[in-house]
Amino acid sequence: MRPFHPGWRLILSVSALSMALACSSESNDATPTKHTTGRSNDPIPGSQSAVVPSQDVIPTAHFEAVVREHLKGLGAMERYEYDAAVAAFREVHRLAPGWIAGSVNLAIALLNQTGNVVQGDQSTPERDHYQEALDLLDGVLKIAPANRHARYCRGIILEHLGRLGEAHQEFLFVAEHDPLDAHTWYKVGSTMTDPGDPDRPAGPEQAKALIPLYRKALELNPYLVSALYKLQTAYSWAGESAQQKEVLDLWKRLNPRNNVAGPGETSDTYYGEMGRYACIINPTETPRMASAPGTPPRFEPPQPIDVILPPGDRWVRSADFQGPMALVGRVRDRFGAAIASFDANGDGRSDLFLTASILGPKGIRDALLLNRGEGKFEDATAAFGLPIDRASLGAAAGDFDADRKIDLVLTGAGENRLYRNQGHRFEDVSTAAGLNGSDALSLSARWIDLDQDGDLDLYVINYSSVDDADSAFTGQSPAGAPNLVLRNDGKAAPVLGRPQDNWAPLALATDDLPATAGLSVAFSSWPDSEKLSGGRGRHTAVAALDLDDDRDIDLVLAADGAKPVALLNDRLGRFHETELQGSAYPGAINGLLVIDLDKDGRADLAVMDATATLQLWRNTTVRTGAGSRITWERWPTDASGWRSTTTADLDLDTWPDLIGLPAASERGGPAWARNDGHRLSTRPLALGPGTHPAMSLLGLALSDLIGDPLPDLFLCSDGEPPRLARNLGNGQHWLALDLAGRWKVQPAPMRSNPHGLGTRVALEGQGLSVSFDHTTREAGLAQSVGPVVLGLGPVPTTALLRLRWPDGTMQCELNVTADKPLKVVEHNRKTGSCPVLFTWNNEKFVCLGDFLGGGGLGYLVAPGITSAPDRDESVAISSEQLRPENGVYRLVVTEPMDECSYLDKITLSVVDRPSEVSVAPDERFAPEGPRPTGEVLAWRTTIEPVRATDLKGRDVTDRLRFWDRRTVDEFANLNGWIGYTETHGIVLDFGDRLRRFGKADPLVLCLAGWVEYPYSQTNYAAATAAVPLQPPSVERRREDGTWEVVELNAGYPAGLPRLTTLDLTGKLTGPSCVIRLKTNMECYWDQAFLAVTERDLPVRIQTLPVARAQLAERGYLREYSPDGRLPLLYDYDHVDPVPLARMEGQLTRLGDVASLLRTDDDHLCVIGPGDEVRLEFDAEHAPSLPEGWTRSYVLNAVGYCKDADPFTSSGDFVGPLPWRGMPSYPFGPEGMRSVDPAYRAYLREYQTRSARLP
Repeated sequence: MRPFHPGWRLILSVSALSMALACSSESNDATPTKHTTGRSNDPIPGSQSAVVPSQDVIPTAHFEAVVREHLKGLGAMERYEYDAAVAAFREVHRLAPGWIAGSVNLAIALLNQTGNVVQGDQSTPERDHYQEALDLLDGVLKIAPANRHARYCRGIILEHLGRLGEAHQEFLFVAEHDPLDAHTWYKVGSTMTDPGDPDRPAGPEQAKALIPLYRKALELNPYLVSALYKLQTAYSWAGESAQQKEVLDLWKRLNPRNNVAGPGETSDTYYGEMGRYACIINPTETPRMASAPGTPPRFEPPQPIDVILPPGDRWVRSADFQGPMALVGRVRDRFGAAIASFDANGDGRSDLFLTASILGPKGIRDALLLNRGEGKFEDATAAFGLPIDRASLGAAAGDFDADRKIDLVLTGAGENRLYRNQGHRFEDVSTAAGLNGSDALSLSARWIDLDQDGDLDLYVINYSSVDDADSAFTGQSPAGAPNLVLRNDGKAAPVLGRPQDNWAPLALATDDLPATAGLSVAFSSWPDSEKLSGGRGRHTAVAALDLDDDRDIDLVLAADGAKPVALLNDRLGRFHETELQGSAYPGAINGLLVIDLDKDGRADLAVMDATATLQLWRNTTVRTGAGSRITWERWPTDASGWRSTTTADLDLDTWPDLIGLPAASERGGPAWARNDGHRLSTRPLALGPGTHPAMSLLGLALSDLIGDPLPDLFLCSDGEPPRLARNLGNGQHWLALDLAGRWKVQPAPMRSNPHGLGTRVALEGQGLSVSFDHTTREAGLAQSVGPVVLGLGPVPTTALLRLRWPDGTMQCELNVTADKPLKVVEHNRKTGSCPVLFTWNNEKFVCLGDFLGGGGLGYLVAPGITSAPDRDESVAISSEQLRPENGVYRLVVTEPMDECSYLDKITLSVVDRPSEVSVAPDERFAPEGPRPTGEVLAWRTTIEPVRATDLKGRDVTDRLRFWDRRTVDEFANLNGWIGYTETHGIVLDFGDRLRRFGKADPLVLCLAGWVEYPYSQTNYAAATAAVPLQPPSVERRREDGTWEVVELNAGYPAGLPRLTTLDLTGKLTGPSCVIRLKTNMECYWDQAFLAVTERDLPVRIQTLPVARAQLAERGYLREYSPDGRLPLLYDYDHVDPVPLARMEGQLTRLGDVASLLRTDDDHLCVIGPGDEVRLEFDAEHAPSLPEGWTRSYVLNAVGYCKDADPFTSSGDFVGPLPWRGMPSYPFGPEGMRSVDPAYRAYLREYQTRSARLP
């Protein structure tokens, strides 16, 4: 037993804080945190983060404030809100500058915040966040040179800065001092360098040295997909093709980017994925406080439910279980009657399914009781299509087909049935599921997502064969039977407009997916299930829990006459058996239940043995890599005389309790074992006159049957109507969680089941610590579905609600108000964009929009066809958007989302002309039409249409007069496809305004607007549905009212708002002119006019090269609307809490990249998600502006981009690097650019930063 300290004033469970659902951990490489008494001599006021901690202390006077700010920082980190985290940990550091963990935590927040702090009022940025973090870590290492967190984090930063040799030494130190950490060994390998160049990554010559490093990482964590990828690369370098293929095949199966249900783990560059030593460290001497005796739970006296049974039916008595029903009676005597609670008809109330509960004309039968509210129930068994002649042993509720309707599986002697809920009736799908025709005595079943693919598989507990059922539970020992394990192979229905990988069933679809149906009914026997099925044993119970803390669901299996065994999950559907060590095991077990007894974040077990004795097993397993030993120690309890139990925090004091069903030989009401943090002790559960000492309780359920939503008691006794005892609460606070998983492919894959079964939950705050595993909550023969009520004690608000979903997704909600139900949906986010340009206007960086969208690499336009990239673009910039400061024009190119950009050359043209002259670059995206020249067009005369309408005749003249974000947008999306719409457009009637122009007079159509690009996956879906994308065309109306095409491919704005130009000289002459633009692209026009361009206007253009350029990291910029309209723009000053996806390959190293951007030479500046390039151009090279003239600018860019869409060719990889004259992209080795000495030097010097595929 660990010691407890009831004298501490603050209740905060560090062990729960360090639970594996999140990244935070206790420091195990430094001396324990001390609390000083009295006043500290440390310079608290105004202290800076670079202060070197002098002693590892948290001053007592500031302890509660430190914990409060620490929780803020921890919550912000788990929401990826790094700015807020830095602020909180900076305050922690100010309050406790001597606390080593506080210094490390601030450094961790800073290294995740990344990049320089760009200040608008000065040309020199503030101190780099990385440098500040390094200073903090260096300070720690001066007094604690063996601190593994500090060394590991220092290695991460050095690796990012391209100082691989130094980073390698830091990771090597950590590996030597903790040889059991997989991430560290991966880092040792990924930072190994060429012996001849300490800043160059190891290559083929070092393959033999790399292989054992990655194998070591995988020995400790076989699911680390980043290490698998590196290992296959090393095998390829070493010429070991067979091993390379084997590892690559495994990587493909495990990698969630390659396989949407892949259960692999990553070593990525955002918080939670970098390894345990890059995780927030919690205070180490903040103990769990035992629960003082509080107010016991209060219930109304149990009252018989109001239900009318069909004529001739009555409630069953024990004496009814004779003859063929004797087996059912013996099972109920030992295990209790099965009662499953779930919402059967979708009205929001919990209904009840009672096995073998009613005696009718056809014998003993089950009953479905619909909850009609206020204690009234309806026997809807027959009305819902359930059998009225069946007496089941077990019942398990679960939405196996993910259609938002809870289904039901019933077990018995050779008659297992699966019923699919159709809303107001159940359909027997046993045959389709392969569940009928059993030859086993099946006691119970459990819905579990065993393979972590996001749907519910079925595990059926078999005791013996049907032929031996008569001897079961008679004191004899019949031969056992293997359990039945069925894998859910159901498929999602097609979703129009989405590729197959993006299909999802109704209950699991994200808001942007128009799913309409659940999964198909398809189950198969689990392959190679000999271990998983438990062999031929007299099985009685199964519990699902993460035994070894490796983020997957393991099983504990119990059978009469045998020790319970653990089945550890090896993923990809494989399990292996291991022995349970450290506790005395009963010879017969009635049931197993998962409970975190001590709130240490590890799942413990409640074991109900057949002698009516409760055993509690505290999980003491310490993960030591792939071969963990599963160990237990006993947790004290005096509970006995039970045959079954369920868990709930009945007195809402934050500690999980147990409620027991008395053994068949016992009389009286249900029992309560209160968890006080030391032991579970039985307490009287006062239910008033509704119970009496002589009552024989057959079964109980704990479920919200009133709607408040505290769990009420539902009690079944011999020969009487069930009784309902309403939970009145006890003045303590609570939170009712309804978890819902989601499916999504990109950008952050999600694959959790409808009920979130397998989710690990923690509630944290000052005075609050709750730890809960959402798995096996009932030890009996039933499985229920419903919200989970967790007690908060006296705390009215939960500071942190932390979840680790079954697919590994980390989620954190802040400041959740108590005493209410809360539906928690697994978090998702959207895919990426093109590089985005910001300009400095002497006040702030303003968003101009994206660019180089036409340079998309691997962009799928149809199955097997990718577009040719348009590698150059010109962006117009006004004088209000860009102003010089201290002789410098400052611009920033960001990659705010999941994409790589490849910048080759950037120049800034300064365009001067008289104020009456307008200019714009000749620019548009026209893959199949006339290419834009990028030439600066100039004009003094514009011609607006007399009238403008859309294709349905609605007047839009006013909307197209000004470029003001009021667009023509009255059209519908096509089949929900992003980027595809119904055919729409605009009609521009110029009347006779063009009659004076001849065929040689230049007329340019100017259109301002924006476009929502279709994704590669959308193009795939549209192409397979035979729906072609129709770019805008220009037609002119003939005199007879028909239309003729004057430009089939007119082009369109390549992304966010911009002005496009199209030369229509000679095509618009005549006495009248009406033109029409028509498309099915999601194109929004904002302004339309004709410009009469003139070549001899006084326009002066001075082109400036890049003077300085720095590549840095920034993060995901917040999207916003300045006026409530679309499109959303980006706010440079705010970075949102979103983990960015990563590609595999090498990015350009951070730092000076100016030389890469001055010449169009294939020496690319490759920037990844969250990166930015800060550009400076020397304004003094621009000529002075003559009086009466005005100035604007044009950014000229050459480059490419590539998104992470799953249908984008090579979208998971940075390479192959594009180049001028390349064949169609992507290309193989034969299409690679020749490596001349200059290009080789470029690769060695610049392309050294790992992009980190998740």
